[in-house]
Amino acid sequence: MRHGLQRGAAVVMAMLVVAVTATVVTGAYWRQSVIARQAENELSFAQAKWLIRGAIDWAGVILREDGRTSSVDHVGEPWAVPLADTHLNPEDGRDPIYLAGIISDEQAKFNLRNLAGPQGVNPREVAVLGRLLTLVGASETLAGPIAQRVLSTVPGESGRKQVALGLGTIDDLLGVEGVSAGAVERLRPYVTVLPQPTPVNANTAAAEVLAARFENLALADARRLTASRDRAFFKDRTDVLSRIAPLKLQATDAEIAVATRFFSVDGTVSYRRARLRTQALLRREAGRVDAVWLREAT
Repeated sequence: MRHGLQRGAAVVMAMLVVAVTATVVTGAYWRQSVIARQAENELSFAQAKWLIRGAIDWAGVILREDGRTSSVDHVGEPWAVPLADTHLNPEDGRDPIYLAGIISDEQAKFNLRNLAGPQGVNPREVAVLGRLLTLVGASETLAGPIAQRVLSTVPGESGRKQVALGLGTIDDLLGVEGVSAGAVERLRPYVTVLPQPTPVNANTAAAEVLAARFENLALADARRLTASRDRAFFKDRTDVLSRIAPLKLQATDAEIAVATRFFSVDGTVSYRRARLRTQALLRREAGRVDAVWLREAT
């Protein structure tokens, strides 16, 4: 009986050792698998980063070539055509790479940087923003506080120091007293923040932006103007003003243009398990295109 018990205990002990060993080995394999997958994901993400930066460089090539061949920017040009999710390497036998993206004219929007400069707040531009706020269903009284926020980030001609963080994106308006998330969302399609004051490109601006830009231009008239523009783009600022001649509206070169220097690029790359979306702001000068900033987006 005792020998039987001993043999039974030995069998149980052996089974326990086997179970523990199997658990340890399985855990080791699992950890190794997790580490390998993490390394693979990190490598895929790093490769996706290089791919998206290459795509942004290619967008710069498109814009540089457009600037070389045309002095006018409008939505009928190749740069304005969105790229749908496209398989870039369908026949090379490697992991598929998908790219999607769009180039947008940032001067189609009202630039908050216009609100203030070294000399102080620009009342004419504050009035423009006030009209735009009204058109989108927000309070025009927000224009003043927003202008003061912009002013506080601009060194003055008498050496005024910056006393607030700069406005990098429209989302930074949430730091301005009285500006709600709802107001920001209503402004988002029509407002931008660029490194320097810029005119509005009448060839790409929405009717709301043009109605705000011209004091006596009703939204209905602005919509007729954009419909006319979509049939035949504006060739120059005189062409813009001639189409609204009966209203006797005026605008300077600093307020209205038909060409653009600042463009945004929104691109997405999918590679293996990585899907990366990146936004960039590009500045086009004579013969070159430079990235002002590049951000990973969520």
